Amino acid sequence: MTENKRSRFFGKLHNSVQKKNVEVNVDIIEYEEEGIFYSYSPALDLIGYGETPIEARKSWETVLEEYINYTINKNTLTKDLQSRGWVFRKGNRQYRPPSFSWLLQNNRDLAIMFDKHNFQKTSRQVSMPIAYA
Repeated sequence: MTENKRSRFFGKLHNSVQKKNVEVNVDIIEYEEEGIFYSYSPALDLIGYGETPIEARKSWETVLEEYINYTINKNTLTKDLQSRGWVFRKGNRQYRPPSFSWLLQNNRDLAIMFDKHNFQKTSRQVSMPIAYA
């Protein structure tokens, strides 16, 4: 679980203006519990799981793709990210995820996981569709 892979997702955008993506780094928490491996992104509150660390990562990427597609189709991506502590700068169209220390203070599930499990934290670069909201 020590490799630092790059996850990329380019959403299927229905708005022809939104053809560009921005890349952001998100922390991924990887841990094992009772023989099941988990990949969890507290900044996105998304989790994937599987029988191996690789299956868990692939599951997380599938969940990420579904999340992006859903929020784009509902036109709620920026609003949802902001509700999770993200900052969106309209001028340069950048997303900035919350810091890990902020997440520990504001995400009860992460704090419990942090206290309860041995885990590995990695960072992945994820491409997010640019929002114009």
